Amino acid sequence: MRKTVVSLISLMGVLLFCASADAHDIYVPSDLPLLRRGFDLVYGEQYPEAEKIFQEYINKHPDRPEGYFFMTGRYAEYMNSFHDRSAMPTFEMWAKRTMEKAEAFNSKYPNDPTGHFYLGNLYGFMGLLDAQQQNLVSAFLNAVKAKTSLEKTLELDPAVHDAYFGLGSLFFYGSRKHVEEGGMVGWIVKKFITHDRDMRQEGIAMVQKAVAGGGITADSAFTTLMWLLIIEGRYDEAMPMAVEMSRRWPKDKHGYWAQGRIQLLRGQCADAARNFMRIADIVKQQNLRLDRFPEVEIALELSSLCVESDTASHASREARFKALSARLAANPNIQIEYANSKGVVKDFTAMLANLEKRQYIQPGNGGIK
Repeated sequence: MRKTVVSLISLMGVLLFCASADAHDIYVPSDLPLLRRGFDLVYGEQYPEAEKIFQEYINKHPDRPEGYFFMTGRYAEYMNSFHDRSAMPTFEMWAKRTMEKAEAFNSKYPNDPTGHFYLGNLYGFMGLLDAQQQNLVSAFLNAVKAKTSLEKTLELDPAVHDAYFGLGSLFFYGSRKHVEEGGMVGWIVKKFITHDRDMRQEGIAMVQKAVAGGGITADSAFTTLMWLLIIEGRYDEAMPMAVEMSRRWPKDKHGYWAQGRIQLLRGQCADAARNFMRIADIVKQQNLRLDRFPEVEIALELSSLCVESDTASHASREARFKALSARLAANPNIQIEYANSKGVVKDFTAMLANLEKRQYIQPGNGGIK
């Protein structure tokens, strides 16, 4: 049901935007309605309004770490959605304060998982921002720290089911990346995260557990699960989730992107183009330039080439094929689906090659072959 982002973790930082309360209260229960309102504002990309709510929570509970973490998350989500890194200094300021408050909380309450939980979340957001820029060594070094903190959370209180969201995401993406990347990234993942195991299905099961737990992270876990299913080719399961996401948060770009991605993979080009155009419309409403979102430009052009396949002249299309092929060959960073950036480029490249060969895939016939 909600983005992320996604969404390396989608890695991580969609990791855990919020928390749950079971045996231990990882937020102040009486303020749950206030926090939920803040989260919905973030999901709706109303960041200044959300910031006021999180500041109110901090003012009421200055010694607890979660308010500072929620503020950190507000800036991480802004940078994710707007592709705008200018907020990084403010993110880093709130991240530092979160770390200080979490560590102080751990010292004061050594048997309480709260501080460890938010440290895990924080390292997840830091890894998220690294992964968006494809700085994967830094991303997975932060992932190792996130894993340690989240495992400590469950050691102190196994009832904090929301910790499975972050761990499951780490295990899934780590299993993929140590094969996909190799080198230093692969070594870090194999040694410190997956221990040379394929943990994709175990990771999916953990994220599903977080969704089923119904905690305050359930929406984020739902969306992360959608991305995992897309990567695994389970489009029939992922598509209703993408539709639900755009229904609940119509100003969020990620639900429309997920629908368009699945529709392209199925050869439903006109439907895909409509979803990518929805993103372009949102970008325009936000007074942003579309070239800040190059992946959307690429997706729109690919959809257009597919839709026009039976009508456009060979000569006019040939130049567009060459231009788009060159753009994909440059391995663009698909930040809107950053945890699967290389997979998106691979899918788009395969589809373009098929279109060039006049192997046009019609809606409903099973996708690109």
